[in-house]
Amino acid sequence: MNSLPFDTNLANPDLMPDQKGPPHDLFRQWRERDPVHWNPPPENYVPVMPGASLRQGFWVLTRYQDVAEVSRDQKLFSSHEGSPIIWDFEPDRLLMQQAGMMGMPHEQHLAMKRLVMPPFGPKPIEAFEPEIRRVAKQIIDDVAGRGECEFVFDVASRLPVFTFCKIMGIPEDYRERVFRLGNALADTENPKGYGEGGEEEEGMAVFQLFALSEELCEQKRAEPDGSILSSLIHEEVDGEKLTQDQINMFFIVVAIAGHETTRGSAVHFIRLMNEHPDQYEIVKSDPEKYLPNAIDEVLRHSPPVVKFRRTVTRDTEIGGQPVKQGDKIYLSYPAANRDPAVFEDPDRFDILRENAGRHLSFGTGPHVCLGSRLARLQLKALLTEIITRIPDIRPAGELEAPLRSIWFNTIMNMPVTFTPERA
Repeated sequence: MNSLPFDTNLANPDLMPDQKGPPHDLFRQWRERDPVHWNPPPENYVPVMPGASLRQGFWVLTRYQDVAEVSRDQKLFSSHEGSPIIWDFEPDRLLMQQAGMMGMPHEQHLAMKRLVMPPFGPKPIEAFEPEIRRVAKQIIDDVAGRGECEFVFDVASRLPVFTFCKIMGIPEDYRERVFRLGNALADTENPKGYGEGGEEEEGMAVFQLFALSEELCEQKRAEPDGSILSSLIHEEVDGEKLTQDQINMFFIVVAIAGHETTRGSAVHFIRLMNEHPDQYEIVKSDPEKYLPNAIDEVLRHSPPVVKFRRTVTRDTEIGGQPVKQGDKIYLSYPAANRDPAVFEDPDRFDILRENAGRHLSFGTGPHVCLGSRLARLQLKALLTEIITRIPDIRPAGELEAPLRSIWFNTIMNMPVTFTPERA
């Protein structure tokens, strides 16, 4: 890995594959010398989807305190103005982004959160745990006797898809379709990520998921069932029914957020435990005791989602740096998670780190991830099965480079081998 020039542009989707992950050396330089760093618009940017470009540069935050404070102040740093996505959208596409829960005006977002929050509370999650554990066991049952598998799709992707479908009220016969489209959606910045129709707009995964959402909504309108999707259709937010676009965007957000975070973290867990066998020995010695903190350390060290955006609503300062109304702010979670002001020796992977849980990989403030508790439960269930049944699991050969993306730090293919479990 080469040291990067100080003026490296974060909008280059080849950056993470080339660096084999987030550019931590670059973040270190910026944090020390220019912690609120101006990233100009890239030259010759190729749009990743119709109606999205990168005409405007953005400020990159690399200090933990700055990322946390900006995340918590929706009045001054909005997720609605300009959307929570770093790209610049044409007006019709911007309206679509603002229809989603993450891009709604602040008060509407809070009302929406109250509507969808109940299934993610402590008691519902506790009641859901046996089902999560049952499915995790089945996933490992399917591969344990083989001695090898492709970990991302055979193992890591399966549980979050099941969980998403269960909570949203999606029938079992739709799950393979959700599985395929969810994986394609994460791969947006590759031409092959546009779904079955190639680069034709109607073939893009996002529009196929919209169509699936609308198909399921028709079923829920006819037969309400108490699922989240049914609640979105039949209940009101601030005295009004949600539009179909708002429901579709919520469907997309939950599909990709739950899928990508859990899948990516499971993959990074296997990678990191093989890179740090001494840490893995600790986890194996008592998974019940050590696994929860190990999961948080994986999330801190290698967050699967690397950024979100806020937009400045009036002239102000961040860490002494003046910023103007309309400026875009890039919240860098990998940089914040390795801020030495918060995490001692931050580049070290240490599953016994006392404050590992302070990571910002699930965000913070009003837009903290709804499903963080559920994600941890899924990871614990799946990784417990792996550790206790196929403990010598290891990547087979050199790891594939991370996904070509400015948004996700994830590996899309990881063949693994292990001693087959006896029947």
